[in-house]
Amino acid sequence: MSYVVKMPKLGLEMDSGTVVEWFAEEGEEVTADEPVAEIESEKTTAEIDARESGVLRHVGVEAGESVPPGAALGIVGGADEDISSLMADFEAGAVEGAPDAGEEAETADSGAETGGDRGATAADSGGGTGSGSAADVKASPRAKRRADELGVDVGSVEGSGPDGAITEADVKAAAESGGTGDEEDVKASPRARKRADELGVDIGRVEGSGPGGAITENDVEAAAESGGEAAAGESAEPAVSEERTLSGMRRTIADRLGKSYRESVHVTVHRTTNAEAALAAADAAGEQLGTDVSLTDILLKALSATLAEHPEFNATFRDDTHRLHEEQNVCVAVDVEEGLLAPVVRGVDSLSLSELAETRREVTRRVLDGDYSMDDLSGGTFTVSNLGVLGVESFDPVINPPQVAILGVNAVEERVVPDESGSDFTVRRMLPLDLSFDHRVVDGADAARFMATLSDHLDDPWPLLEGVEATEPESVELPEATATASVGPDLKGTVEAGSFEYDFDVTEEFGGGTAPTPVDLFVSSLAACLSASIGVQADIRDADVRNVTVEAEATPPEGSVESISLTAVLDTDADEERVERIVRNGERTCHVNELLREDLPVSLDWRRA
Repeated sequence: MSYVVKMPKLGLEMDSGTVVEWFAEEGEEVTADEPVAEIESEKTTAEIDARESGVLRHVGVEAGESVPPGAALGIVGGADEDISSLMADFEAGAVEGAPDAGEEAETADSGAETGGDRGATAADSGGGTGSGSAADVKASPRAKRRADELGVDVGSVEGSGPDGAITEADVKAAAESGGTGDEEDVKASPRARKRADELGVDIGRVEGSGPGGAITENDVEAAAESGGEAAAGESAEPAVSEERTLSGMRRTIADRLGKSYRESVHVTVHRTTNAEAALAAADAAGEQLGTDVSLTDILLKALSATLAEHPEFNATFRDDTHRLHEEQNVCVAVDVEEGLLAPVVRGVDSLSLSELAETRREVTRRVLDGDYSMDDLSGGTFTVSNLGVLGVESFDPVINPPQVAILGVNAVEERVVPDESGSDFTVRRMLPLDLSFDHRVVDGADAARFMATLSDHLDDPWPLLEGVEATEPESVELPEATATASVGPDLKGTVEAGSFEYDFDVTEEFGGGTAPTPVDLFVSSLAACLSASIGVQADIRDADVRNVTVEAEATPPEGSVESISLTAVLDTDADEERVERIVRNGERTCHVNELLREDLPVSLDWRRA
């Protein structure tokens, strides 16, 4: 028995879906419970399985086109089965189960922006022959698409389908008769106009070869190549090397954040807080709780306490109503290939630290693996975006609508700051934070108080961490070490360090070159210290790090050393945040690096093997 393939609804907030691919061509067989098409909706993808075995008799929505949930996509039936009634309904947009007129009217505008038809039905008020917008006209997706190609005003075409619906044949007939009702002097398809703009062609001078003299894209390209009157001179625009159509996910991100930036009154405040206690708490919690706890998890606990004290930020703003939520559902931004996703960690205020760390890792893993649904991305009340793992020092995050605020987290950096006595200076690891908020709902003073509270909790996170005993921030004590170096008349030398002995030499310039120079040994000792320290930190955290190599380069190549650049190369599959912590803790516990840090610029980066 023949049936209609429809666009499924993948989540409560799904507005439209895009056909990514049909797995069969028209006329090819499909098998029950096997995928017949792949669709993409906003921030997720799914496959549509064939309900029954048969033949894909008709494809009404091509790959790349978008329609609302419930809209008809195609028809599956027997090879010789009569599907004329379904085809007639399909062309007219009257297939049962498609969205009603209200739903179509809400999505028509966004469909026009992306060039995709938004459904197989239209507003009932469009029915007749009068002129109107495409959203008000009852026409099939193919008819609308054909009207765009031929430059036909679909609102002025008389429909011959059921209830006056406009079919593709009606559009072709209108184009051939020249009675399109187009108010423009030039009849050209949107693609032709776009191509004319790209090539700098005066479209008014191009002779059309399409139905009714309509100008096509090929006509424009031919005019540009001929160099005749049709070409209005070389384009001042740079040549386009590639055009990328936004995917459903990327388009949704663009729509949502564009709308947020246009509607929300964005203001961003910045504050830097001492991260020593929070980093120490993460290390202590990991060891005492027997699980992997990161700085992000400590930050989320501090954020939860802050939201409880400032509930106006754990909120959404919609329909001129500021809604404060009891449950703290915090979105944590995750960078994936297709864009930025923000899965929700639900009930942050009710989770212990170990539960929070495990939940955050799990939702992040599901997103990275593509094993998530739209519901995993819905219902957030606040968002955290951490670009610090990518080395970012400051940014202005865009609010995730309909929320009213978002916290940006930057890279931890070492700064020279006054010590507790105020009479001296010391080096501390500091964490810069950025809070963007909607000024329509909360004020700058509210945001300042919010950041002050968050900073206080990060400076002393221990009361928030049940089951974790407070420790002092880790300090590095240099070991007692002695060495003796001697050199003979040939300038070759020997170093004795404890029970070990090794040679050194001067450079070839002074007649040496048989052994490393003192500078070589100096740089290599730093590299050796760092590789060992990073390896120890990986072992402490039970991280699967198979090898650590540290590459060191002193500059300039001759004369006094002015700076040293180091790169740690780790053979590991551990996640970015965990590797970053291992490397930075290794940097702090390397005694040679501790000796140098106040007198010589030393930079350390890392990459995977």
